[in-house]
Formats: sequence, structure tokens, C-alpha cells
Amino acid sequence: MRVSKRKFSLIHNIEIQWLTVLCEDNIIPSESRNHRIYIEENALELLKEGVHFITCPHCHKKMSSVTRVHFAVCVEIPVKYCELYLNKRKKTEQQKEHQSKVLKSRFQTEAGQKTREQIGQASKKFNSDPDFKKRKIEKSIEVQNRSDIKLNKQSKSQKMWSDPEFRLKMEKYAKENIGELRESAKKARQFLKKQSKLHIGYKKTMLEEGLTGFISEYSYGYYSIDEADPLAKVAIEIDGCYWHGCASCGFEGDPRIKSTDKRKSSYLKNRGWIVLHIKEHEIKRDPRVGIEMIQNIQLKRVESHKALLRANFFKGTLRVKSMVDKGSEPIWTPLQDILRHNTPHKEMYKISTDIGSVNVTEDHSLFSWPDKDPVRASELKEGSLIVGLPGQEFGPVKVIGTEIVDRQKHTYDVSVPEAENAVLDSGILVHNTYSISGVSLDIDKSSKYQAIKDEFIAEYDKLVDLNKQSIKIIVGLRQQKYGVGIQSALGPMSRPGVQSRRNIISVGQGGL
Repeated sequence: MRVSKRKFSLIHNIEIQWLTVLCEDNIIPSESRNHRIYIEENALELLKEGVHFITCPHCHKKMSSVTRVHFAVCVEIPVKYCELYLNKRKKTEQQKEHQSKVLKSRFQTEAGQKTREQIGQASKKFNSDPDFKKRKIEKSIEVQNRSDIKLNKQSKSQKMWSDPEFRLKMEKYAKENIGELRESAKKARQFLKKQSKLHIGYKKTMLEEGLTGFISEYSYGYYSIDEADPLAKVAIEIDGCYWHGCASCGFEGDPRIKSTDKRKSSYLKNRGWIVLHIKEHEIKRDPRVGIEMIQNIQLKRVESHKALLRANFFKGTLRVKSMVDKGSEPIWTPLQDILRHNTPHKEMYKISTDIGSVNVTEDHSLFSWPDKDPVRASELKEGSLIVGLPGQEFGPVKVIGTEIVDRQKHTYDVSVPEAENAVLDSGILVHNTYSISGVSLDIDKSSKYQAIKDEFIAEYDKLVDLNKQSIKIIVGLRQQKYGVGIQSALGPMSRPGVQSRRNIISVGQGGL
């Protein structure tokens, strides 16, 4: 009597995927009718255990192999494969490459997406059994803590990397595919930026307790920090006990994640950061754990870093990344001054991009891509491309939104005369407003104000010597729009206002 393939699978408790393989290889005679496969009900007698299938002693299911998951959850036997499965697993490199290409192309189609959804649903259904989930967690902890498993992984890794041919091969591959590897790392970081419920909850508590100044998923170098204050250089990592390991909870953690944590901590500490780790069980016990300590550390480090920045600013050792010419890579250029402008009369725009945002006045310029020419903030629209530093080189940054925000009495600007532009912390390249209407942040001793004053006096002395005319100089606050400035009366043709180097001489000579 012939029965359908599915019914045969249910009667004899055999894995249907493996049964399909046995039929395709004609090990079990089958017949196709009306798009269905029919098998003789007693065809199981043609199969031999150990050769054509493996039987699980716990659930008695017949399958091609006892997988690691099945072994860890269902039965205390080593991982086993039937002889036929082992023979079929042996593939040449060409077969493996072909299979990989076929699978990739398959999953990119609409049918492939449906298959992925079906696999996901089946996995959820399989893991929804509470007893199975409990056994799986218990077994997972036990396997992770086994010394033989740890030693086996370490010895395999050491043996692999101690081979000089393997090392040379990997170094050569890295050099030849550096662009692809960087792009892959970038995608991996984007994937890791997904915030957990634990992280979101702790961030909410931080804001409720008045702990501000921290940026979520802050990108720094090769890594992404859960919560970071760039000014204080304080990094907070919210660690799940299971994945990151926890001695209190008895979890060893994922070795790859623990290794990444160590590298990240070393990388940040070597660059002046302090790294604080908040464990999952600590947050569950007290949602406000560590917040008071973080506030104290943040306050002390902000004050010390402000003092250090101010000291370095006056020494002239502060540098920013800039674009010296359109074809250049980003280089570090000296920061000459930090200016404050009176801008209550100007509209403020918030330009949001796919890497960050910046608030600028309506007439402040960014740089368009790919020509790298200045473009006003008010002219940018959603979808516009501007110059930014998304990685190690300048590249296009997409504007995802522009909005008018509240006007500001004062706006601040950096002065980099050599390049006339600077890369902000968000990675956006902005134009330099090198205007004499700006006043240095240090009001007591404005370097720009002092420089203008010295140049003005020098030009004045020259004019006195050449023309032997008396010139009346008035210094004061006459133009509120420009704040502190220099006003001059250089003869009948002079104009009130702050004078530039160009018209100091021309107006003065015209008035004589």
C-alpha cells in the first residue's frame, strides 16, 4: 500500500527533510502523482540504522544526524551522523562556493523572504515550549562552563593562528579587501546599535534623575558606546549578564562579546576615557544604581577638561580636522579662535543627517557633494548631499530633514583661517565664518579683538607719518549688532562701523 510522503514520515517518526533526500537518491522507491510523492508503507525495511539514519534514544525520531541543539536539549549522547549524511556532506570548494551563491540569490527574492519568515516562525514555535526553554538554558550554562570546551576552542584558535601560511593568507586578504572589510565592520556596528529594553529603561531613569550630557550609541573610533559624554570622556556600558558574563549570576558569557568588551575598554582608556559597567542584575535590583556616582564623576571631569581645553586653546595646541583643498584627505589643522556672534535677528536651522545633526544660522554655509562648494543652510532640502566624515575619509552625507528652531541670542563658531572649515563632532563639515564681528569666548582678552586693534593702530601711525594729518579715533560700543567693535572717524568720507584691513587705508586716504 502506498502512502504520501508526509504520512510515511508521521507513521515511522522519520524526519521529513531527510526522507526527501532518501527519495531523491532512490534509496527509498517513490512515485510522483499530482505533484505529491507516494511511498510504500513498508519501505522502511530497506533502510539500515547507522547507515541511512540515526535514532534518538529519547524521542525515537529517525533523522540524518543528532545535531548539537538536539543533543544538548533532548538526549545525553554525543553528536552523531549517519554514514550516508557524512558522505553527502563532503563537498569540493567549488561546490561550496556554488551553493553559497545559490543561497544568497535565493534569499534575495520575494520567495526567499517568505522562507526566512517561515524559518523564524518555526523557531519561535520551537522555543515557545517553557520546558524546552528551561532545559536549553540549563544545558547552555553547563556547556559554556565546561573546561574541555574552553580548552578546545583556545587550542583550535592558537593552532590556526600559529600557522605562518594562514597568517600571511589572512594579512594578504585584509590588504586586498580593506574597503569591503571596513564596510562590513560599519554594517556590523549599525546592527549592534540596536538598544535593548534594559538600556532604554536605564536611559529613561538617567534623564528622570537629571543626569544629562550623555549621547546614546555614541560612535568613537571603531566602537559604539552605550552612553557617552564626549566632553567628560565618561563611557557607560549597560551589560546583560547572560551575554557579557556575570560571576554573581553564574554566566560565563559569550567569548566573542567578552573579547570585544576588553578591546573596547582598552581602546577608550588609552585615549583618556573612564569606562563604567552597569550589570543587568544591579539595574533590576535598583533602577537608579550608579547614577549618583556617575553624576559626581561627570562633574569633576567636565570641569577639569574645560580647564585643559582653555589652557590648550591659549597655548595654540588645539587642532581640528579640516579640508585644506577639495581633493585632500582630512588633516589636523590648528584652531586659532572660538568666536561668539550676536544672532537674535537670524533664523536658526537644525540640519539633520544620517550621521548626526548641527544647528546653524540661516546664512552659515556647509559644503555640497560632490563639488564640495559652500552652500547656505537655508538652501538645503531633504535628500541633499553634503560633505561629511562618516568614516576615515570625506564622503557624501544625506540630509534627512531641516527645521527652523528657536533663535539664539548668541551662536558660537570656530576660526580655522588656513582651511576655512572644520569637522564637527557629529562628522559634518562646516564652513568657517572668519568675521571680525565675532568676539572671542574669553571676553577679558579677545585675541581677535586685540589683533584688529593692533593692526588699526599700526595703519593709523603710517597715515599720520605720511600725511601729517590729525585723525580722531573713537573706540567704543557704537554698533549693538556687532557687540564689542572698533569705530573710526577717518575724515569726511569715513563710515561708522567696524573696519576691515582693506578699507582702513582706502577710507582714510579718501578722506584726506
